[in-house]
Amino acid sequence: MKESRYDKLGVQLAATEVDLLDLLRRQLPHAVQFGGHLFVNSEFLPDYVPLHRVPPASEMILSLARDSLSLREQLQLPVEGTAAQMYLSACAEHMNIENEHRRGPRQLAAWLLGEM
Repeated sequence: MKESRYDKLGVQLAATEVDLLDLLRRQLPHAVQFGGHLFVNSEFLPDYVPLHRVPPASEMILSLARDSLSLREQLQLPVEGTAAQMYLSACAEHMNIENEHRRGPRQLAAWLLGEM
């Protein structure tokens, strides 16, 4: 990859991750206190939640997380342990209805907030 392209992707990644972290830091405390659908979005949508009930913030976080991971892969940077990867992991755990011991939205939000 050309250095200028690499630098451009690096700048884009930095901006994406700043936006992602900012949004998570604003949304997670509310989710810790009240629960809600922060880990529900168009990609992780349980049957009992209609799409119109998905919070716009959840969709924005999903989009930023996916963009962050894509950029990291293009730059050959690690994805494990990033806010994007942890958010998607929390979404997947929230959707795993077969696991009767999965954490609920409050616990997932507290965990993610603690990891940041």
